[in-house]
Amino acid sequence: MNDPKHYSINIGIIALTTIILGSSSSKAAEQSLAMRLCMAYESIETISCQIRKTTEAGNTSVTMLSRVFYKKPDHIHVENVAPSKRRIIADGKKLYYHEEKVARGFSKNINELEPQWLAHLRNIPGTPIENLIKLKDLPETKMEATKEFPERRSYQSAKVFVVLSCDTQGRPAKIEFFKAADMKQKTGEFTYSSFSRVSDNCWIPCLHKAVMMLPGGETASETRRIDNLEVNKPIAGNMFDADLFFKNVEFVSEFKDTYDK
Repeated sequence: MNDPKHYSINIGIIALTTIILGSSSSKAAEQSLAMRLCMAYESIETISCQIRKTTEAGNTSVTMLSRVFYKKPDHIHVENVAPSKRRIIADGKKLYYHEEKVARGFSKNINELEPQWLAHLRNIPGTPIENLIKLKDLPETKMEATKEFPERRSYQSAKVFVVLSCDTQGRPAKIEFFKAADMKQKTGEFTYSSFSRVSDNCWIPCLHKAVMMLPGGETASETRRIDNLEVNKPIAGNMFDADLFFKNVEFVSEFKDTYDK
């Protein structure tokens, strides 16, 4: 799974936050801002949407189009239709992955998945929770408010200093990464906008923009656009039936074996 071209859920520079933030072991004060936002997104039971993701680095630009169906617990159907065709289905017990024109697919019981696969599976599509969840157990410090961001908090992980900013409606609008607490060297940022309201305290941003600063002064960026969004509406159970979508596919239990001849 170390080759980025093989990631089908949340591939691209957003996956770099796992490397930057690492894992957290400290416990935050009860009801920190990050924890409160995470809890709001936990109210989401189902999501269906289309995600158009464009990643740019140097002179290279790649756009991926996906249809996504998500249902708690551990049900997901991701169909990547461009630039290559891939499909991931999880039925609550087992995860299946297959890429068109590849001889074999990958399949494993969910309780046996590696942490990275499990994190992708349990991410709530279209939400910032993939970043917020890495902050919720870190010590939180209140920061000076601005006109644009009246609520701001900072977090120190093992590898990076993070600033979380909410807009005037309490929506998570920006997450910034710095090399140290002096905030002199920014290493990346995520901005969220075009929010769709789920409830009084839960909003899904339909536009995600991310920038990461690379060694040598170059940058990489990623833009996600969420369309045809439906939240907490019924999804047909057969959308998570792997037998309906994987015909004559041999599955193996190690991802690397899907490409071995």
